[in-house]
Amino acid sequence: MGIGLASGLVAGLGGGPAMAELRGPKLGAASNFGQSWQPEAVAAGADIGILRFRDEVIWNHVEQADGTLAFSSPRESYPRVLAGRGAAMTLLGYTGHPAHDGGRAPRTTDGQAAFASYHARILRAFPLIDAIEVGNEYNSHDFASTQGWPGDMAARARVYVDLLARTAAAARAERPGITVLGGAAHSVPVAWARAVMAAGAGAHMDAFVLHPYTTAPEQFRRQVAVLRRVPGLADMPLAVTEFGTKDATAAPGYLVRYYCQMALAGVTRADWYPFSPRGDGLVPLVGADGAITATGAAWALILARLEGRPVRDVAPDAFTYACRFGEDTLVIWGAPRAVTLGPDHVALDVLGRPVAAPVVLDRADPLVIIGPDPRLGGGVRLGPQRVLADSFDQFPQEGGPDVFVRRAGAALPLVPRPGQEADGVPWTPYLGFDDDGSLRVGAGWARPSAWGPDDPLEIVYRYTAPADLLVEVEIGAAPSEASEDGVTLALERDGRELSRRLLTRPDRLGARAVPLRAGQVLDIVLGPNRNATGDHTDLRITLRRAE
Repeated sequence: MGIGLASGLVAGLGGGPAMAELRGPKLGAASNFGQSWQPEAVAAGADIGILRFRDEVIWNHVEQADGTLAFSSPRESYPRVLAGRGAAMTLLGYTGHPAHDGGRAPRTTDGQAAFASYHARILRAFPLIDAIEVGNEYNSHDFASTQGWPGDMAARARVYVDLLARTAAAARAERPGITVLGGAAHSVPVAWARAVMAAGAGAHMDAFVLHPYTTAPEQFRRQVAVLRRVPGLADMPLAVTEFGTKDATAAPGYLVRYYCQMALAGVTRADWYPFSPRGDGLVPLVGADGAITATGAAWALILARLEGRPVRDVAPDAFTYACRFGEDTLVIWGAPRAVTLGPDHVALDVLGRPVAAPVVLDRADPLVIIGPDPRLGGGVRLGPQRVLADSFDQFPQEGGPDVFVRRAGAALPLVPRPGQEADGVPWTPYLGFDDDGSLRVGAGWARPSAWGPDDPLEIVYRYTAPADLLVEVEIGAAPSEASEDGVTLALERDGRELSRRLLTRPDRLGARAVPLRAGQVLDIVLGPNRNATGDHTDLRITLRRAE
């Protein structure tokens, strides 16, 4: 059994629409033309096919004191220019108007009715709009505090659903068949989703919106599987109307990896954020100089090869990720190993450039393999898989016997938490500990605790050898800069300590050849030093067959 391996980890992920119905989602870009019209960027984007945008026509810019609509500058009339290019648009509505509720996001009956009426009138003015998104990250505490909405999640969800219902009714009356996007969620906050759905949101929307900034691409589908258990969301399409990263080097691969996992999770719309620079450091598709970025080139590759095509999960194991789009395109990445291609197949990088031999899998940069019937084991062959277990790839979202808390020698269970169920916790599903809310574990990170300088609550990752093995251990650990005195990492075999280190800064640790007999257990133990203040630690453990 692997580190954190939950049974059925690869099978049954994602939920949502039946597998036969899964397709690459509609690909778009989150722009900000309502705040700054950028004709040069629009022209550059059109050259690579960026013709779907998600943007707002700002209420307080357009609706005058007498109720008339004035499209007096390109910031208000830009949808007409987009329509002239054959573009489509998701209309985002989330801000207020000074005539209602003090200019904040409307929470009163009259304010919400005015909001709904305004956005219906915008649909009438601009036929290119094919979807309306109601709200933007309304689960945020900052939103509630600045907009005067309830701090209590259930109460805020009820106010939001009132706004969603009024806006959906007005939009559908104006444009029957318009797609309504609701949920207004930052991250993958299952507790917020429960509150919204319990308040009746499902009757008023066609897809649930997520902005999964805090989720790695490989964990998205697993977290969505938890979200799918919320009543009303089992088969609901998802719309990711913002996703992105600040890492310019990693962004092209991140985009392609995320697109694959979103397709398998039932996402029907995917809008990269941002289209052009917004001043927040997130990597755009079109740069400040008007040139297409490397991420824009990856976006264009998705448009050409993946968008709208049937998709299947063809991952061969827990350490490799693979999506087959149509009958001639395979996207694959994961633990490094050799890739051998048949004579009719070619491997491209995420920018669409041929990959020179030797071709090797990578965890961050996918290969895009083109050719007839690119089946693993057929025209595409993988070298031997050396990885035995990995704490990130096999993170047990539902808990289990291989990741647990240890106190005074006793093993204590971790239990699944939905995300955003309380103040100060992650906004994604994670594992928690009933007796200490500060102790938490997620995919790629952990936070131990202590009930005194000599009473640590350690987090144990356990591997049980299925046969006699010689194991190579690799640990990447990065305690937070806020940690007061560092964390400890120990390697134990059958309860006997083999090594122990105190870490006060990021480091890579390991052991080259640890012999294990069948049935022996190898534990990697993360603990506090003398106290646990600030001990959040980025952590990944990989076990391989020693060479």
